Amino acid sequence: MRIDLSERVVGLLTPVSALRRPGDLGIGDARAVREAIDFCAELGIRWLQLLPINETSGDNSPYNAISSLALEPALFALEPDEVPGLLAEDLPKGWVEEAAKEEAIDYPRVKERKRRLLERAFERFSAERPPSWGEFQAFCRAHASWLKGYSLFRALLDRQGGDPRWDLWPKEVSHYRNALAWLRTARPRELLRKRSFYAFVQWVGYRQWKAVRAYGVSRGVRLMGDIPFGISRYGSDVWTNPPLFDTSWCGGAPPERFFQSDAFIQKWGQNWGIPLYAWDRHEAEGFAWWKHRIARTLEIFHGFRIDHVLGFFRIYAFPWKPEENSVFLPLTPEQAQARTGGRLPRFLPASDEDLEAAARNAVRGVLLLHRLLEETGEAAVIAEDLGFVPFYVRPALSELGIPGFKIPMFERAEDHSYLPVSSYPRLSVATYATHDHPPLACFYRGLIERWSGPSGHDAWLELQRLMAFLGWNPETPPRDFSRDLHLRLLEVLLDSPSWMASVLISDLLGIETRFNQPGADRNWIARLSLPLEEYRRRPPFAELLSAFRALAIKSGRGRTG
Repeated sequence: MRIDLSERVVGLLTPVSALRRPGDLGIGDARAVREAIDFCAELGIRWLQLLPINETSGDNSPYNAISSLALEPALFALEPDEVPGLLAEDLPKGWVEEAAKEEAIDYPRVKERKRRLLERAFERFSAERPPSWGEFQAFCRAHASWLKGYSLFRALLDRQGGDPRWDLWPKEVSHYRNALAWLRTARPRELLRKRSFYAFVQWVGYRQWKAVRAYGVSRGVRLMGDIPFGISRYGSDVWTNPPLFDTSWCGGAPPERFFQSDAFIQKWGQNWGIPLYAWDRHEAEGFAWWKHRIARTLEIFHGFRIDHVLGFFRIYAFPWKPEENSVFLPLTPEQAQARTGGRLPRFLPASDEDLEAAARNAVRGVLLLHRLLEETGEAAVIAEDLGFVPFYVRPALSELGIPGFKIPMFERAEDHSYLPVSSYPRLSVATYATHDHPPLACFYRGLIERWSGPSGHDAWLELQRLMAFLGWNPETPPRDFSRDLHLRLLEVLLDSPSWMASVLISDLLGIETRFNQPGADRNWIARLSLPLEEYRRRPPFAELLSAFRALAIKSGRGRTG
């Protein structure tokens, strides 16, 4: 792992899906990321941080991918020069104009339209077999270890009407080995064609994202990916390699009062539905699955963030699936135990309440991370260590040379005052928000609204603490999220000693756009109102971004060239 602590850098965090560009089809794509690279280069931002780009399921969450390796086709650019076999006349008139008017992502429509275009391209490509056909075949051979299982799963998913619950599929296809035996006997022609189609789709995406990486290098902007701790229980990985996963539990997070809008999270916690890992089986195979996942990520990205690194030490697990949450919400612990055969949500393999168990968890996590990351080479690796963080995690990450996160709102002294950013270690990533948190504009508006409400005294104290953190007069906080307040918040973050100051795109622009709210019904649909280049040219954003660039240079993080 290569974190150069002699430099201090700025990172910009954004979901790919939220980006806009002229000519997109209602969602951000690989070509929009190239424009984001230009945006970063102009502002002196050295790292562009993206959320996972793996293929998603019906909830469209990048953290619940149906494959740890396959890329999400909705994020591909579908211009003819980007997709072999596609012609300009394949794009129906009006699609681009319709997409430009959409304020939010309509996933069903976006995915269906992009699928139709990719199918047209594949039909022409496979019929004409141009010179790039050999490149496609070479890709299939090089990636056969995962592509064969994934393409079969994806073709069967279509055959089952899009229902990914493979445990409800017919017995002959409910597991990979069964499906291979059935396929050798039945050999349905349409299924074989679909397998080739899905391999073609992945080749198209691989070419685009490799080109994005190369473009980032040419502009001096590095790409940081994101490897979630978990994957979907109803994805190709579990279907193909069931012994590597424990599906009798669902991973998640413990109860948390921070998410006050969700009664289930406050009472039981977050039930993500992800399977647990059968770590003994992974170890017996030399962690091949994980190493393959990391290697595939680093073909596209120059580094990656480990989402929910706490899971490597211990994971909060539920004995029921997320679709049963509503049933368990009103139950008492005793009633829940009776329904689950005596099991309740808990930490596995053990809680940290017992010091000996905590010590074992600490050793276990360090050993797992060391084994998984020993082949990352020159890649930069950071870790999301937020939530209920055991006392041993941050020292362990430091020992491994992995920066964790410092969010000012969570870094407090005993009197609840904000710790000064000067106390942050160099081996850290300082930020105000990840994709799960409210942007600064929302956070501050909420404080002002609470100030005039029933909890006014508590809000006033928090405003005073925030002003003291910024070095402003605690008695005269601004009544709104002014430009001066916005820039001062960014300036303080940039002045921290942390190796990286990471800024969520919403916080850079000072807007309230939020991408994910745990427990909410609709997430991942938000889009920026304008392409990034338009923000850079249009008042008042142009002046704001110019001021940010000056602050980044002044702090020693920004580039002057």
